[in-house]
Amino acid sequence: MKGLKFAAILLSLVFLIPVVAVTFFGGPIARSVVTSLNDRLQGEIRIERYEVAFWSTFPNLSVGLQHVEVAGSDGSELLAADRIDFLLDLGSLFGKIRVREVVVRDGQLQLLTDADGNTNYQLAGYTSVGERTAASDAPAEPTEFNIGEAIFQNVGVSYRDRQLNVDLAGRIDGLTFTGDFGTTNYLLSTDGSIFVDYLDQQGDRYVSRQQLIVTASTDIDNAVGVYTLAPLHLEVGDLELDVVGKLQPTKDGFQTDLRIDSESGSLADVIALIPPAYAGNLAELETRGELLLSATVRGPWTERAYPRIEGKLDFTDGRVGSPRVNVGVKDLDLRATFNYLDGPKGGVQTFSIDKLTGEFRRQPFSMTLLVEDTENPTVTFEADGAYALETLPALLGEGPITDGGGFLRAENIRITGKYKDMLTPRGMGRVRAEGRLRVDDAELTVRGRELNFPSGNLELLGNKMRLQQFAFSGPGTEITFTGEATNLIPVLFADSLNTNDAELIFDARLEGESLDLDELIALSGPTEAEEELAEAAGAVDSLRARTVSDRVRISDLLRGRFDARLEEWNYGEIEGKDFIGQLNFTPGRLGVAGVTVAMGGELRLDGDVFFTERLRVEGRVAGNRIDVKEFFEQGENFAQKVLTSDNLTGAMDAQLWIESAFDEAGEFDYGALRVLAHLTIIDGELHDFAMLENFAFALKSGDLERVRFTKLENYFEISDQTLYIPAMFIQSSALNMDLAGSHTFEQELDYAIKVNAGQAIANKLSRHDDELEVLPERQGWFNLYYTMKGPVETFAVEQDKRAVKAAFERSLLRRQRIERGLRSRFGG
Repeated sequence: MKGLKFAAILLSLVFLIPVVAVTFFGGPIARSVVTSLNDRLQGEIRIERYEVAFWSTFPNLSVGLQHVEVAGSDGSELLAADRIDFLLDLGSLFGKIRVREVVVRDGQLQLLTDADGNTNYQLAGYTSVGERTAASDAPAEPTEFNIGEAIFQNVGVSYRDRQLNVDLAGRIDGLTFTGDFGTTNYLLSTDGSIFVDYLDQQGDRYVSRQQLIVTASTDIDNAVGVYTLAPLHLEVGDLELDVVGKLQPTKDGFQTDLRIDSESGSLADVIALIPPAYAGNLAELETRGELLLSATVRGPWTERAYPRIEGKLDFTDGRVGSPRVNVGVKDLDLRATFNYLDGPKGGVQTFSIDKLTGEFRRQPFSMTLLVEDTENPTVTFEADGAYALETLPALLGEGPITDGGGFLRAENIRITGKYKDMLTPRGMGRVRAEGRLRVDDAELTVRGRELNFPSGNLELLGNKMRLQQFAFSGPGTEITFTGEATNLIPVLFADSLNTNDAELIFDARLEGESLDLDELIALSGPTEAEEELAEAAGAVDSLRARTVSDRVRISDLLRGRFDARLEEWNYGEIEGKDFIGQLNFTPGRLGVAGVTVAMGGELRLDGDVFFTERLRVEGRVAGNRIDVKEFFEQGENFAQKVLTSDNLTGAMDAQLWIESAFDEAGEFDYGALRVLAHLTIIDGELHDFAMLENFAFALKSGDLERVRFTKLENYFEISDQTLYIPAMFIQSSALNMDLAGSHTFEQELDYAIKVNAGQAIANKLSRHDDELEVLPERQGWFNLYYTMKGPVETFAVEQDKRAVKAAFERSLLRRQRIERGLRSRFGG
């Protein structure tokens, strides 16, 4: 019985002593851990709260630190974590504090290396137990940093190495490090996964949004500073890579001696590791086939030097498809190699695609590529065979081209020269380019519009391109191009800012049955679906800005001339035929000069389109024997409702200077419209002109239906959304009058009118003239003066002699100014 009591007391003490120790000494233990860390780290560790537990980690002791901040050795923030848990040996309650495990949860780790190789994670070396000074406010037992495991869970990580120009950002989902961290030489085991948002080097993105599974055994030798991978196993998708070898940090970077091997995975996984700037939309491709990859990486890796890379990649019996299109490559064979070649001035890194063959819809193709000296590349590219245009949406990704058909056939294409020379028109003289491209029943769907290229040849002759009978048809358009151009390759390689001043210089003929300018302009704008998506996302302004930017960029690349002959053309409501003239392109500008049949007569055009942020159009239009009704009809009645195409007939001669612009949304900007015009209408008639009802006192009932005039001539101006009419004499079969005034686009009238009262009364008393003879021109002694002001629907007519005369005098100055403006632009 006494034995049982003794055992019970002993058992109680075994459990009670730890509880009492945790209760009374938990705080000192936690502070001891923090104090010891601060003593051994070059940066300071700060915590907000702590807790000590025993039962949940029995037979070990747990110290939990909450809201932890750890300063780096350079004073920057090294680590911020919601929680760090330390697992201690139970003996820490009675003596030395021994850390067995550290778990970092929900935080952000920031690793920095400056240009001199100094890091913010230069932690102090380990010291033997007892070689520390206790904190004055919290005496603590020595801490032994013999950590068995270090675990990171849900920790964001960023790494910036200014010495090697490396930037990395990602998230550690779960990563465990195991090793005897307290020794000079130990084996580090690593197991877990990391999600890499991006990995950039020298501004190029090498990894983007990839999940990496890491398993590694690394021999750490801190005495000589060598890391031996034995091996490092990486899994990226289905691709498995084994890396063995050594890494040794140096003053300027790393010394490398590594070997990389893989016998599993797909070509798509390899493409996923290519920098997105180079891979483009290849990352979306789906591949099947046999993959073999092996490579060695040896030599210094510094800011100015890269290690030697030698190896090969073989992909055989492959198939390549895309979720975007229902067509793929069959029987694909790819062999690529990396070589480091020694030369008189040192070694150069080379890359080559020695073989790339396959079939599109039973049509074979082949391609090779050699890049010598990746620092200053010399490129040799060769291609033969048929390339299916159905694959373009897959290669180009999201964009205006959504479908394709037919083939682009390459015949002995060969381009070789320095890459830097291919970027500039001046350097292209040193580049050799030859071969022929032929379109074969090609089709493309661009922004929802189907475009056809039934035939045509493009021949490369050095820096010259010769185009022969290149046919194009689209909605409302059927044309053919023939001519020559230079600088095609620099234009294709031009960046978004065209920093190398590349221009496609051309001289060609454009002939065709029809040309629909509205549809062609729409090809460079957003689709209805894109506009709807942008509106839903609140991104309409950015979509418009991108559209304008694309138009400006393309127009900046063009310099040349088309001699044009078109049987029919249209722009908006304006329709013409038999156009003969020239289209002259200069960067940011298109000049149009020619003659065409339109509106029942002849038009001579001489104007410019300026491709700026706000599209501008200005130029001269001279019309001869134009049908007035069609002129008003196709001009959409010039934004007014008083005098429309339903009211006028006759033949017109015209001289117009037009300045116009479109807003950021592509809509016509009436506020920017300015027109100077001289119009002469011969043998015209007015039909059912409602404004004449205001002069019913001087008109017979038949005169209100139809009025004839032999000649109506005057100058006009449009500015500030207002049509200005200088004083003019109107001689007609119903009434002779002098008129001046203005008419706003908001339909506000402000007219001044003088009527010969005697002639009006005589005309009212006479019988209606069915022949509509024009009344004789007379200046009477007795005249009536009227003003017409206000909105079209409710304007007021009042007699005001003084106001009418003042308006006529003002309008004379406007007429002289308009006449001078036209004379300076038309030359007489």
